[in-house]
Amino acid sequence: MAARIRRNVWKLDRSDETLAWYGKAVAALIRRPIEDPSSWRYLAAVHGTPQGMATPASARGYWDQCQHQSWFFLPWHRGYLASFEATIAKTVKDLGGPADWALPFWDYSESLSTERNARLLPSAFVERTLGDGSPNPLWSRRARAPGGNFELDDTAVSTGALRFTNFTNSRPGVPSGFGGPETGFNPGGGDNGGIESVPHNRIHVKIGGDSGFMSDPSTAALDPIFWLHHANIDRLWEVWRNQGPQFQDPSDERWLTSVVFQMHDGDGRPITFRCADMLDTTKVLHGYTYEAVPVAQEAELESVEMAMAGGARPEFGGESEGPVVLTGPTTKADVVLVPPSGLEAATAEPRHVYLNLENITGAGIPGDYLVYIDVPDDDQPTASFIGVMTTFGLERASDKSLSHGGSGLSQVFEITELASQLKLSEANVSRLKVTFVREGVAKADADAPAELADYAAVQRKPANVTVGKISLFYD
Repeated sequence: MAARIRRNVWKLDRSDETLAWYGKAVAALIRRPIEDPSSWRYLAAVHGTPQGMATPASARGYWDQCQHQSWFFLPWHRGYLASFEATIAKTVKDLGGPADWALPFWDYSESLSTERNARLLPSAFVERTLGDGSPNPLWSRRARAPGGNFELDDTAVSTGALRFTNFTNSRPGVPSGFGGPETGFNPGGGDNGGIESVPHNRIHVKIGGDSGFMSDPSTAALDPIFWLHHANIDRLWEVWRNQGPQFQDPSDERWLTSVVFQMHDGDGRPITFRCADMLDTTKVLHGYTYEAVPVAQEAELESVEMAMAGGARPEFGGESEGPVVLTGPTTKADVVLVPPSGLEAATAEPRHVYLNLENITGAGIPGDYLVYIDVPDDDQPTASFIGVMTTFGLERASDKSLSHGGSGLSQVFEITELASQLKLSEANVSRLKVTFVREGVAKADADAPAELADYAAVQRKPANVTVGKISLFYD
């Protein structure tokens, strides 16, 4: 069989039955016992398991395996998607559907000038019931969003991560590249890669709200939209790779072959794979391609120069005087600055300037934070926006019982241009003001699909966030 073609969900013809068959397959998988590797709940548990859920002996080594804040994020999720797609495709075929069924993707980042509905949840996922009054298998517990409008603004759907030329980065204190930082097997904790932070994390929390399945890695894959979201993230990996010869996956054997992941194929048989097996989508299980993978224009890539992987930590430029507890809608903190040394002339500027948010810990689902910087008594009327601190997976990353020891998340922003405007490297500028504006999360529906009600009954901890340290580095 030829490779399957994953299509844009908003480009499907009105007569197309891809989503109808998806719903029928989801309904069939939900009825299967959780110990069955092809069941809906088993497949979701491969990504994460809610606190207190016992892992059957047969599922050990298969459940709770998702890779986040890691250079394995993209290849692991590619294998996971392929395993899921194979299971759904087999079920569709067994139910009398097309033999070439493929998972569609939701391109919420498409320009509204070409697809005005791009940021809306596809309509097949919105209503709780179908036309005949039966439950809609594609509906799930999500943030309340009339008409499927989750208010996905530019900060949520940005594809700015495509501008990273490096896939990964091992240097402390600098951004981790497009794909994520060099790690070992890593279910969570540390710095997000560019594509994982935005749009990946932002979409998860926007869709899930304060208690919906998508807001927590332990329940996210219970929502049928999870898979279309991740198909789009997987597609963006292909977009990134196709931009030009400077956009290369790691060639390091530690990434390519050193870690083996375990899943099941569409027939429920155990399989293993390495990152090296995920580089050609036409050879991943049944094989697939994406329709119309665009190539970015050179004009969009002029300012992508990033720090090279490897090497020492950049020069220390200052830090906050202690942990910063984010309370209320707005929290302000000061970074005490240390002017960079080694500049050959008073007018010289550092090549790169990075603001680090380190050891971000907390509980619950607090939502994301818009981050702004300013200096006291400057001539700028307002603080300057530098990016979004995402919190998807915060509670998991803060859990001291897990392998990462509860060190939490971290985030790095390049602020070189703004640092120059604010004259941070000059000796007379002694403090940098950092402001966190909590975006918050929408209230989620109280209900959930009947078969998944137990997951919705899990009590969430009150939301809280602490940034262990804010630091500045010059390079």
